[in-house]
Parts: sequence; C-alpha cells; structure tokens
Amino acid sequence: MRRFLRSVSVALPIALVAGVAPGGPSPALAADEPAADAATQLKAVVAEVDVAMKAKDESAVTVAAKKVPPLYKATTDGGARSAAAKGLASVVKSTKMTSARKDALDALVETEDGKEAWKHLQSAYPADDLEDETRWNVDIVKAVGALHPDGAIEKLIESFKKGKQPDFSAAAVLALGNYKTSKQRQAILVEIVKAGKNMVPSRSASKNPSPEAQARWGVLNGAIGKALDTLTGDTVGDSVEWFKKVDEAKTNLKALFRD
Repeated sequence: MRRFLRSVSVALPIALVAGVAPGGPSPALAADEPAADAATQLKAVVAEVDVAMKAKDESAVTVAAKKVPPLYKATTDGGARSAAAKGLASVVKSTKMTSARKDALDALVETEDGKEAWKHLQSAYPADDLEDETRWNVDIVKAVGALHPDGAIEKLIESFKKGKQPDFSAAAVLALGNYKTSKQRQAILVEIVKAGKNMVPSRSASKNPSPEAQARWGVLNGAIGKALDTLTGDTVGDSVEWFKKVDEAKTNLKALFRD
C-alpha cells in the first residue's frame, strides 16, 4: 500500500506539470477536438452532396448543402474547406438542379470565404451577352458581390459595362459597391463613374434617346447611385450628382470615402 501511494504521489505532479488532468486529455488536445471533428463532418457532408448529385436527388442535395456553412466556419482544415467549396460550386453549375443550385449558391455565400468560393465559382460566372429569363445570371452576380473577392473585380466591371440585360448590369455595379474595404476601391469608383457617364442617354435638339436607352438608364441610374453610396459610405444617391462630385474631387478621391 505504501508503495502504491508513493507511486501515485509521484505520478500526479508529473501529470499536472505535463498539462494532463488525471483521467483525461490535456486542455490543448480537448480544444483541438471540435475543430478536428468539424473537418471530419465537413468531409462527410461533401460526400453526401456527391452521392446525392449522382443519384439526381435534388432534395438530398439541398439538405446536405445547408449543412456546409457552420461546419466550414468551424474548421481551419484547408483541404476540407476547398473540397466543400468545390462541391457546392459543382451544384451551382448544374443546369438540372434548378432548386438545389440556389441553395448551394446561398451556402457558398454563407461560408463568407470569398477567395476560396471564387476559385471554384468563377467558371460558372455568366457571359455578359447572355439573356436569361430565369435571372440565374443575376443571382450569381449578387452572390459574387456578397462574397466580394478581389479576383472578381474585373469581371464585375466588364459585366456592368457590357451586360446585355439591364438588371444584370445593375447587379454587377451593385456588387462592386460591396468592395468598400478593398484596396482597389478608388479604382473601382473611377471605373464606375467613367462607365456610368457613357450610359447616360444623349439628347440633342433634333434627336431624343431611344426608348430602349431610356429604359436601360432607368434601371442603371439608381443602381449606380446606390453602389457608389455603399462603396464610399456617403449618401449622395443620384448617379449624376455622384459624377459631378467625383469630377470636383479630381485627384483627392480618398476624401470621398467616409472611413
């Protein structure tokens, strides 16, 4: 008995010094367990998405996709995160999953990881000359704006300038407004204003703008003003007033941002 007590009295301090609680793992190991468990669960959910896609089971795809965001945020496992973003993007690209693809797109946005999401989503970015009655092209642009990865800036600027559908171009400029924390925000401001000026319907004494041009401007006018308000933190509202304000600022564009 004395020998046993002596061994316990020696082992207990050693365990405490080592950071191991008697009868349990160290606090450090315990803290790591949830993150490791989230990565394992995330990989399992990605497998669920894949199985449901192969089975063409749209409801199962939706259920699995909605599980992704909380697990994605709970782990730092880069491989698991990349596989999850890729899996969701594969659903977004599916033309047959018309309901589940929107849920997958929403799940990508909820990850709040713009850089990783854009890596897999950019191949699904719609063409500027596409006319889509379902407005799925608009949904994708809105999602890109919510994620606001720097890698998408050039695409969004081009869509704003060249989008065939007015609401698609409007979605693109509104998406650009979300880049208020980007280091490229001044360049974005300049591009929006430069392109916006060219979109204002021209009038002359002998010729009025076409109904199509006026209708397009009717959609874009408010979108441009709102985008520039969001981008800068100001509340000018009207796009033409914004054009004047930027012209007056000249080289001191930094002063137009409220933060």
